[in-house]
Amino acid sequence: MLLSTLGGAMVPLSLLPGWAQTIAPASPGYWALQALGGAATGDTAAVLRGCGVLLLVASVAGGYAAWRMNRGWGRSRLL
Repeated sequence: MLLSTLGGAMVPLSLLPGWAQTIAPASPGYWALQALGGAATGDTAAVLRGCGVLLLVASVAGGYAAWRMNRGWGRSRLL
């Protein structure tokens, strides 16, 4: 919820404080909204840029999860 809000998915970016507007591009929700807005307006570059960033975030998160699982640091060990 926090990342979605900071990305502008819950509240328009213009209503967020300046510091939140500055860090909004660090949120995947920001890039999803950029891609969705580009799709709505027909801006192919915005769609590709947004989807590219989301693919990069997913790849990094998946790689990190695989690395943890390979080392035996999965969630089941903590339960």
